[in-house]
Amino acid sequence: MHFDDILPILGEFGRYQKFQLFLICLTSIPISYFLQANTFMSASSDHYCKVYDNQTFHDTSPLKNCTIPYDADGETWDSCSRYDVNVSMGISPELCSQDSGTQDCDNGWVYDRSVYENTVVHEFNLVCNNDWMKQFSKSVVPFGNLFGGIIFGQLSDIFGRKPLFVITLISAAVFGVLAAFSPTYAAFVVCQFVLGVVSISTGLIGFVIVVELVGPSYRLTCSILTSFFLPIGEFLLAFSAIVFNGHWRKIQLFGGVISIIFIPYYWLVPESARWLMQRGNYGKAEKILRRAAQMNKVTLPNDIFDEEKEMLVSQDKIEKEIEDQNKTMLDLFKTPTLRKRTIYMCFNWFAVSLVYYGLALNTDQLGTNPYTTYVISGVVELPSYLLCWYLLDKIGRRWTMCSCMVFGGIALILSAIPDNNVISSAFAMVGKFFISGAFLIVYIFAVEIYPTPVRNAGLGLSSTCARIGSIISPYVILLTRIWHPTPFLIMAITSIIAGLLALLLPETRNKDLPETLEEGELFGMKRYKNCTDENEEEDTESFEMQSQCDVGENRLDEDTDKQRNEYREGLINDSFMDN
Repeated sequence: MHFDDILPILGEFGRYQKFQLFLICLTSIPISYFLQANTFMSASSDHYCKVYDNQTFHDTSPLKNCTIPYDADGETWDSCSRYDVNVSMGISPELCSQDSGTQDCDNGWVYDRSVYENTVVHEFNLVCNNDWMKQFSKSVVPFGNLFGGIIFGQLSDIFGRKPLFVITLISAAVFGVLAAFSPTYAAFVVCQFVLGVVSISTGLIGFVIVVELVGPSYRLTCSILTSFFLPIGEFLLAFSAIVFNGHWRKIQLFGGVISIIFIPYYWLVPESARWLMQRGNYGKAEKILRRAAQMNKVTLPNDIFDEEKEMLVSQDKIEKEIEDQNKTMLDLFKTPTLRKRTIYMCFNWFAVSLVYYGLALNTDQLGTNPYTTYVISGVVELPSYLLCWYLLDKIGRRWTMCSCMVFGGIALILSAIPDNNVISSAFAMVGKFFISGAFLIVYIFAVEIYPTPVRNAGLGLSSTCARIGSIISPYVILLTRIWHPTPFLIMAITSIIAGLLALLLPETRNKDLPETLEEGELFGMKRYKNCTDENEEEDTESFEMQSQCDVGENRLDEDTDKQRNEYREGLINDSFMDN
């Protein structure tokens, strides 16, 4: 008995699934807020050396002319050194004309606060020799994402989706508020790291909960709707940044307050019935399914799990359950086909995250008004999701993914060519349009390729590779100092390569989710027979016929029996060798 065998009676997308989908969608709001908050909180502005306390920023003034030298190009003010003059003596032509030499900014800096009232860069002086600390403050959240994807993705496959989901939601609320009161840069970084860990974990686990709850024909719809709430978080971020005039503590506190409203999810969100069934916990799974059936106004058979419960007492069944439990992401690399697909998927996640966050976190470098540019970059995501929604059902996952990555790469190449900020920003937004769609697709693609025992672990591994991309993205942008088009060319080439690799992955449109590692290895091959194939006759309305659609009968052709047995024997032999 598979979870997909019960869906024809329960309903693939009834009131119960819609309610759970709505709850999970709402969590996307604080997730996107925290993931991109450092776009404004760690933003930079013009600055130069301070020579006395309470000094204010001026584009030009007698004091600035007297104390600040020009850069080597002779056209821009030096932001990291000043003339060695004593301004307490007063500003005079004689004082300014003397050759006094230069020195470092020993009294700190004065910042242009016309756009940002107070950022982390202003408060902790993350400029000049400390400029790397500013870039690190932008990459520390993705760095936390990396650990969150590995740790919580694996733990949710072992201990269940709900416990880890609730823990991450509560942690986001707690550290979201604490981060706003960080007394030092170190405290700020620690809080941001934790927020990075829990925010991405909330998204990954919530996404899996939704996908495991609905039927194959509704997985795409649920995935799209979940992603539609991400721009809402971005708009809230832009709104708070504008209202609070870029004051980082107020922006951070606003995000923490938003997260508090999700604490009641402890009582509202159930465990994944699919996961419980895969673990052999049919008692809890039945309670959840009957509650769902009641809300969907349908009736499940009284003996729905009687056979499975009886089989649990047999030694063979116990051994099979032990074999399927406690799988790790290392199991994704034990068989050749699953190993190659995992590598291709991980590279696509790396590439799409590198480009997406390379553009999103550096919108202040793309236009004259950072708030307007950021809002535009968020707006372009919505039509991108709508286009992908249409194409994913028409041409499938592989070609849509490839198209988004390749066209996004081409747009970035074009953005690097013109020496015009407006045209370059326009092409960059076109690239963001396609990459946003690709970011949506990789979530759907990954969750449909990885089998149930390692679905969260596989998603966590892919997310980890994505975080590597987002971690290095702020530093890639720094390459503009060497040659302005360099970052865009690097992101473009990476995106195009990833798009071509996507064609090596199997098509997953309207396919049942693989329930075991064995099915994951054979998934997409001609010998793998899917119960929901579009060419199959619509004769599976009865529960009895649906229940026959399992691994031994309909999921795998008879031609693969020998291969399946050899696969199991290999796992058993490996297990004995390990022991």
